[in-house]
Amino acid sequence: MKIPRRYLGVVFAFFLTIVMVLLVTGVSTAINVGFPHDFVARWLKSWFASWVIAFPSAIVVGPWARRMAERLTA
Repeated sequence: MKIPRRYLGVVFAFFLTIVMVLLVTGVSTAINVGFPHDFVARWLKSWFASWVIAFPSAIVVGPWARRMAERLTA
């Protein structure tokens, strides 16, 4: 199944935020609690709570960030 090209920005933000938030929350969780027996559960809880904010934020901020980057580059 192919998703129509007009949804490229949303699909891109979806995958980017999944990976980015997974990495950032993993590092933050490790720094704050170390590696206890329930590390993965804590990490995934942190990831989901953060991703719920990050994904819509990326959709809203993405076009603005693209315009700023285009203005700053040749």
